[in-house]
Amino acid sequence: MATKTESVGGERELNKATVRVLQVLSNFASDVSGYGVTELSLLLGMTKNMTYRALTTLVEQGYLVREKDGSRYQLGYRVLELQNPLAVEPDFRTLCAPYVRRINALTGESVGLAVRGGDYAVLIDGVETRKHGVWRVRVGALFPLFGPASGRVLLAFDDDEAIRDYIARNEPLRNPRTGELVESALLLAEVEKIRREGQARVVRASAPQMVSVGFPVWDLDNRLHGSISVGGPRERFAAQLEDQMPELIEIVADLNRRSRLFPADDAGSELN
Repeated sequence: MATKTESVGGERELNKATVRVLQVLSNFASDVSGYGVTELSLLLGMTKNMTYRALTTLVEQGYLVREKDGSRYQLGYRVLELQNPLAVEPDFRTLCAPYVRRINALTGESVGLAVRGGDYAVLIDGVETRKHGVWRVRVGALFPLFGPASGRVLLAFDDDEAIRDYIARNEPLRNPRTGELVESALLLAEVEKIRREGQARVVRASAPQMVSVGFPVWDLDNRLHGSISVGGPRERFAAQLEDQMPELIEIVADLNRRSRLFPADDAGSELN
């Protein structure tokens, strides 16, 4: 039978371990893509062994998950249990607003947020650049799904039968704004490319030519909330986009880590 002194000592050690676990978990509440053991141990001033044990506990309990290569950790879905059940979930616009601003601040170009409305992409929010040759952001504007990068993302992650049905309903696929004709075979090939790369890039035949890139925004059930895109004149934005793409991808990844904590906004689904 343990003495009183031994019992107190054991409780104290258990409390220290609990504090370490909570310290580790609290660091994942910030806007980060994840942590590796070494990175987190240096940040917290813990040994790698202590950090690893805390991470392992949180993974076992579902509060963290390990990335596929096992080198880094991210928040798990069980963190939803820590939310106040009386708190109202953010709508899609509110959820995305900080990331729309971050992309605009990074690129200096116009950023749009879209959801699907039947056979169209519906622009529901965005920021318009003050530079010349702007890509206009008009909330409520409708665009054919086969046209802009945002629309192609919304189309690409539908199921194959629905995509073929969409093409059959809308052929010939002629953009009403530019008059550009998109061949159905090329659109289907583009769909496969978007699925592989997780993004859509479009060069619009206009004066000036416009370049845009769009990304999916996923929900809790692995469905689309919508898409987020950024674009500008080709002469100004094309080379810049290549340089900024790694940071742009990271911003979108940050957004998806948040958006995947919530089911798709009912307001968006009502448009379908």
